[in-house]
Amino acid sequence: MSRVMAVDWGTRRIGIAISDETWSLARPLPTLNVKSAKEAVRDIVSLARENEVAILVMGDPVHMSGRVGESAQSVRRLAEKLQGFLPGVRFVFWDERLSSHQAQEILKSHQEKIRGAPGRLDQVAAALLLQCFLDSGPER
Repeated sequence: MSRVMAVDWGTRRIGIAISDETWSLARPLPTLNVKSAKEAVRDIVSLARENEVAILVMGDPVHMSGRVGESAQSVRRLAEKLQGFLPGVRFVFWDERLSSHQAQEILKSHQEKIRGAPGRLDQVAAALLLQCFLDSGPER
């Protein structure tokens, strides 16, 4: 059965989350540390194939005003590269405004230290992003 995967792009770390087979629940995967764009693409493609991903949700880091900045352009370039390796996968850009803030609040409420676990914030942000998408009732 296919799954949905979310990518929360960052210049140093990439948060990844995967759905269950029913497309109901999101769970974070280990954070990818960015060493190079080529390596990031390789790792994301590998995870997508391994998990039989049908939809890849790309966190869209637009500004609060809705303006597309450099970060959003980077995500679009990443998606273009990934599409070349994942031709059967549907790509969706999902507004991720405030997802990192929400992730920080969740970690604080669970009394987790953000500084002690550098990739944890990225994991939670990716899972929030994906859960939001799944809750919207995507078409299979």
